[in-house]
Amino acid sequence: MSLRLENITVAVPDGTTRRVLLDRLDLEVRPGETVAVTGASGSGKSTLVAVAGLLRVPDEGRVLIGGTDAGALKDRGRVRLRRDRVGIVFQSPNLLPALTAREQVEVVAHVAGNLDAAARARAVDLLTRVGLADRLDARPAELSGGERQRVGIARALMNE
Repeated sequence: MSLRLENITVAVPDGTTRRVLLDRLDLEVRPGETVAVTGASGSGKSTLVAVAGLLRVPDEGRVLIGGTDAGALKDRGRVRLRRDRVGIVFQSPNLLPALTAREQVEVVAHVAGNLDAAARARAVDLLTRVGLADRLDARPAELSGGERQRVGIARALMNE
């Protein structure tokens, strides 16, 4: 699935002026392509990820995910598109303390209404692929920081 950002502009208040974080940015990421975003602190990297992940609406421009114009959708449509088509790995994985590693990944399918035997098997497969086959029933407090991050990666990949 492709991601396309067209003419994205985001500005925030900065005292009596507005600070432009993204200025007419264009980006296309094709299926199977990997992109790294680098830059100094305050250069707009997190803002770019928030816009691409449909967590923030740009002041101007269009976000297209798999050809769907996110800006043309109402709030519920954007939520569905994000839930079904976007996986984000946050710096802090934001795991739910009461859930096991397996349940952290399964919750994605549950929220989408797709928690069945195939989804449960996919969760185990993803956790195995990130090296956590022996930690499926561990809760976040029992996992190292790196293991928690890998649970977050598996969770981001759950809905493909």
